Parts: sequence; C-alpha cells; structure tokens
Amino acid sequence: MKTLNKKYILLSFDVEEFDIPLEYGLEISEEEQFAVSKTGLTSLLNLLDALNIRATLFTTTTFAIKYPKLIKKAAEKHEIASHGLDHNPPTDDDIIKSKKILEEIIETEIKGFRCPRLQEISEKNLSSGRFTYNSSENPIYLPGRYNNFFKPRTVYVTNNNILNIPISASPIVRFPLFWLAFKNIPLPIIKFFSKWTLMHDKYLNLFYHPWEFSDLTPYALPKIIKKYSHNKMLKRLENYLRYLQSLNASFITMHEFEKIIRKEHTTQSHHLSKKRRT
Repeated sequence: MKTLNKKYILLSFDVEEFDIPLEYGLEISEEEQFAVSKTGLTSLLNLLDALNIRATLFTTTTFAIKYPKLIKKAAEKHEIASHGLDHNPPTDDDIIKSKKILEEIIETEIKGFRCPRLQEISEKNLSSGRFTYNSSENPIYLPGRYNNFFKPRTVYVTNNNILNIPISASPIVRFPLFWLAFKNIPLPIIKFFSKWTLMHDKYLNLFYHPWEFSDLTPYALPKIIKKYSHNKMLKRLENYLRYLQSLNASFITMHEFEKIIRKEHTTQSHHLSKKRRT
C-alpha cells in the first residue's frame, strides 16, 4: 500500500452491552448491562463534541434497539458500524441481520464490521453481506484470547475486496495500543509508542468501550479491567486525545479512511498496470 500523504486518527468505540462481568462469574442483569454502557456513551459523546472529534461507533443491534434515539442522534456526527446482533460470536445470518437492523434505525448504509471480542470472521461472509471493511483484528498476542502476532500489522485489501483495518500496534515490537494497554500502561509510554506508530504508518486505529467511562468501582472485576473508569478515564482519554491533536493528525471515520485507502490502492494499481504495458 502506498504511503499516505497525511496523518489520520481512527478513533472507535465498541458500543455494546456491559457483559464483561459475566466472563468472571459475576451476576448482572441485562438492564444494568445496557444502562452502564449508555451512561458511558453519553459522557463520551459529550467529550468528543467538546474536542470536535468524529469517531466510529461499532454498535450491537441490541444496544441500538434499546436506545434508537441515542444512536440515531450519534449518527448525525459519527459513523455507525456493526458489532453484530449482540456481544456473542455471530453466525453468518447474524452478520447480515445486524447490518439491516442498524440501517433501519439510522437510515444510512452500514459499511463496516467489527467482530465481538475481536474474533476471526470470514471475509467472504462480510463481502456477501455487502460490508466493505473489517476492523476485527488485533495484530498482537493476547494470552487466552488470540495470537495474531504474525498477521499483517497494517491496512490491506483481502482477496474478497474487503479492506482489513487492524487495530494499531507499533512497528517491530508490536507494542499494543488498544483499550487494555491504555488502562494499564503509563500514559507517557502510550504517547511515545502512539507517536512512533503514527509517524511510521501515517495512521492510528484505536478503540475503547463506552462502559469504561462509567463507574466500575462497584464491580468485582480484575484491576486491569477497572483500573481507570468514569471521570478518571474520561480525563485520561481527554489528555491523550489532546496530545494526538497536537501531532497535526486528522480524526476521521473508518469509512472516510477506507475511501482514502481505496483511492490510493486504485492509483497504485493503475500505475503498476501502465508500467507493465510499457
């Protein structure tokens, strides 16, 4: 892929029910799961408005059905993409249904998909479902979850013409820049690796969850999950986003980035084809 001429930040949030307590054997009602995420999303949207930043919201259809007005309002400024029907591994039919339901709610075509828990998903199924990009891959080794260390680290077009946009990790050592690292690694280190990756790749693909910005202190979750939450997490993210803004990078949605990459890819293919003919 040809080197980008400008720097871009792809900020995204997985808008889902707060079901992580269930992974640790904790009881939490479905109503509370939705309420925790809604509280966090409301605070996030206010912060993004204050900083004039646009983001991509990978949204489960269960959340969108629960709060259609909130999601439709968010869609006026931000991109809405699919995060599946709910926060469980999706079937092929689930993927297509999630797109259809979200499109009915926001009255705009859905282009992107991110699989719950960043699990592997068939690019062929996404293509047949008329998705054009996928951001389900974290190119690192996360014990107990996945090992993608030797998979492509940066954006690429698949054989099914799906644009794959992996979560950002630094060059060489693949230092992680996703939400769990952000919560547990000193911010100056996060900033250092973010700047290095941005200067090298010309873009950052970062993601968090709205529930991280609610108060998680009442829940008996591991410290790595709830080290920062609510106002502390909001202030930490604001500090980080203001730093990224100082690097003269443009915050754009995933679909906007997709259009830029596909244009570059088409131009590069055209030049290569012309060179071969001559």
